Amino acid sequence: MTTRPIPKIDSPEASAAALELSIKPFIDRFVAKERHDKAIAAFLPKQPRAHWGDLAHMIDSGRATPLEKSAVAPWNAVRGVFLIEDRSYSMALETALALYAPGDSLFISYEATFAVIRAATGQPLLLT
Repeated sequence: MTTRPIPKIDSPEASAAALELSIKPFIDRFVAKERHDKAIAAFLPKQPRAHWGDLAHMIDSGRATPLEKSAVAPWNAVRGVFLIEDRSYSMALETALALYAPGDSLFISYEATFAVIRAATGQPLLLT
């Protein structure tokens, strides 16, 4: 299986504080209850073999709706963490949505008030 390289991202790496402000609330709010323990073990703190895309596949699908860019336009300036493979960056939603990401990626607003999942296949999803 060939993986496509992630393009250079000109945003700062997410700090430990930014990840803490986003990941635990995301797990509490959006991860399926039966997967909480697995998510906590893999991502609090993030384990070296865990990829952020794995977290995106643990969601409670009942919380997800297809992403309509017009619906999230008022939130474009909201900051959070953009997660892809084993990398994490701090940025605004608008910046995250503009990036080309060849695999699964996840934007989580600080305190996980909402999140956007873009899977390698399928339609992007909004979690609120």
